[in-house]
Amino acid sequence: MDRMKPECRIRWRYLAGDDAMIWRLMFTRSGALVGQKRCLNQRRSLFFSIDDRSGQILVDDYLLLISEGGALAGEGWFTGIETVSENLVYLHSYQENSPEHRGLWAVDAATGRVVWFRGDIVYCITIEEGFLVYIPSVFAGFPERNYLIVDPLTGREMRRPGNDSGAVNALRLEGLSEEERQEVTLPEFAVEGSFQCRMPRDACAAATELTECLTVDNVTVFADHERHQFSGAWQSTLRIVYEGELLYEDIMAENRDVPAVNSFLLRNRGLYYIKEASELIVVDI
Repeated sequence: MDRMKPECRIRWRYLAGDDAMIWRLMFTRSGALVGQKRCLNQRRSLFFSIDDRSGQILVDDYLLLISEGGALAGEGWFTGIETVSENLVYLHSYQENSPEHRGLWAVDAATGRVVWFRGDIVYCITIEEGFLVYIPSVFAGFPERNYLIVDPLTGREMRRPGNDSGAVNALRLEGLSEEERQEVTLPEFAVEGSFQCRMPRDACAAATELTECLTVDNVTVFADHERHQFSGAWQSTLRIVYEGELLYEDIMAENRDVPAVNSFLLRNRGLYYIKEASELIVVDI
């Protein structure tokens, strides 16, 4: 039986704003796509949430506060997305003068309501039992970590492994990557003739600089990042190919100082890619 050629249709688009750079994306189990955008001129880290099927914007330009009506978390800039669960997205700030995370805010992805907040903990990984986190402290001038497991729905402590390194390492091994948890496929850097990529030979040969790709069934998605011989500027072009036939093509970025790598992913036959840093486009394959 012959396979039917897939059709590539744009499901929806999201414009983050002229000054915005889409920074990170995650998917809740309840059907929301949540993301972070960084506005460089305003020096603001903002969050958004979109109904993944319809494209309806649920929450936009969300600015994380330490408490309701309180001061900005991380000065409004040093914040990020930690993980997601059923209908919650978990945001974090940073420890003072450090790249280490600090604090955990559980936010309803559909409404932006803070369900619970703990400023004393640092997220490590999601395990079957809950969240493995730790409380940082200092003893005799040396940093220490006291580990505990908290309930993702309430933030309440469930049990405390403490500083038992053997028990903590065993728990870490239980954790799944965010890609596995959210059923996301990320591209890999391609090598000409790679079986994983299954790209047409002429397409591989045309990628004179750098190529990322991923494959589902007989459909291959790849991004060519090519550097202009004279200007040195990079152009990144996304293509969807079915059995050697080009189905879809778009320029993700051009005239860039660096190639726009890590700018697309696949989830449930939906291709998500970032165009010119500030537009998110979803194409159904």
